[in-house]
Amino acid sequence: MFPKIDELKRIAASYNFVPVAMKVPLTKNEEEQLLLSLAHDEDTVYFSGGNHALGNYSYFVIEPTRRITVLDGVLTDSDNQGNKIIEEVNPHDYLEEILKKYKQPVVPGLPPFTGGLIGYFSYEYTKYYQKHISFQHANPDNIQDIGLFCCNKLVAYDHDKNEMSLIVSISVEDLEVNYEQAKEELEKFRASVFARIRQTYEIPQLRLMSDFRMHFNEVEYANKVQSAKKQIAAGDIFQLIMSNPQEINLTGDLLPLLERLMIDEPHAYHFYFKQGRFAAVAASPETLITRQGKELASYPLAGTRKLTTDNVKNQKNCAELLDSAKELAEHNMLVDLGRNDLGQISKFGTIQVTKHAFLEKFATVVHLASVIKSQVLPEKSALDILDAVFPAGTLSGAPKVRAIQIINELEHFKRGIYGGSFGYLSFSGEIDQAIGIRLLHRNGQKGILHTGAGIVADSIAKNEYQECLNKARSVRNALTQASTRGEIDGITNR
Repeated sequence: MFPKIDELKRIAASYNFVPVAMKVPLTKNEEEQLLLSLAHDEDTVYFSGGNHALGNYSYFVIEPTRRITVLDGVLTDSDNQGNKIIEEVNPHDYLEEILKKYKQPVVPGLPPFTGGLIGYFSYEYTKYYQKHISFQHANPDNIQDIGLFCCNKLVAYDHDKNEMSLIVSISVEDLEVNYEQAKEELEKFRASVFARIRQTYEIPQLRLMSDFRMHFNEVEYANKVQSAKKQIAAGDIFQLIMSNPQEINLTGDLLPLLERLMIDEPHAYHFYFKQGRFAAVAASPETLITRQGKELASYPLAGTRKLTTDNVKNQKNCAELLDSAKELAEHNMLVDLGRNDLGQISKFGTIQVTKHAFLEKFATVVHLASVIKSQVLPEKSALDILDAVFPAGTLSGAPKVRAIQIINELEHFKRGIYGGSFGYLSFSGEIDQAIGIRLLHRNGQKGILHTGAGIVADSIAKNEYQECLNKARSVRNALTQASTRGEIDGITNR
């Protein structure tokens, strides 16, 4: 057991709960087998960090304590005993109360996430805290505004040490009794996890039952770009992200897609989420916000070029990206927006751009990237921090509120996780949220792959349409490799 009871007694005075863990060696193959087991769970999360994450960990949420969804102001909170709360409520306040109730210390030697809220906040979560934002669109797929699990028990895998931490949260009231009970619970948890690892799994085969269908064809998208440019010329905005989702019919489980993306994009955030009929997989390259102790960090990506197997062409594209006045101007605009967002929740004078406009490469594209850091104001909560930076300027535009309003007028569909965020808000105060991009989500057999392009005054519509396709290539390629083709609608096996 870690930490020891004497250490817990020293740190428990200011908290209602404390985390305790059992650390067990685990091979990479065993970790992969544990991941396979999640395909047979109805409610589960797998989350692992990217280049800028808080530590090199993967998290497995098995049998979450509570399932929380929010749609159009109605929150549903259900537990494992079948108890359910359904009420109209401000989700900010409701979620904040959960984090306060189970507040616990950061324990050196344990992962940054030791329990808390994990899942996604959709792009439309914005309407709950921005007075001037509302979304008018149909939602035929019943995509939630928020989809979270509250977990007091989880598995964290340390990739650097090949070590698994089985973690439970215990009340500091009757600490010694609860500590002894936690030993028994962790032993049962360990046995359950290794039973999963030893089991042989057949994953429901991922099958593509149609071709991809673009929401806007090239002419329609060009008309949207022209409308956005008129708003820019009028001085309403400087830039916005115009998206163009692709739809596909599919069956089976999304886990093979995640496995392929983990190979193709090893440095991205990886996310596998199942909540009832809804499922999502993501390999996002971009951090929305992290909090570690008192430090906040944001890592905007803006400016993109295609990468291929031709190294000479790749070098040319990278040089062109670094020299592009348009891309650099767009990037700087969004870095300034990121600084302004952090300014709402940071101590005066602490905001710094520690790295600016450097190249960050992924499997199919290269981006201009920057790093912004600051010191958080002590009175700011996890939800205060999320609300200040949400949604990312790189997925909305500048000025942010007006850009979001215009996007709503142009797109006429619910974005869902795309442009929102996924990750965790820990009971210990640590935060790691990735931006919802490079993802596919589904409800039933309908899958959505969502990408967009940044529109500025000198944007060329056909280039922006192509950028949407370029950004979708990594997920489309991975999906093709991870799946088979059905025999519906004239599609033959290949």
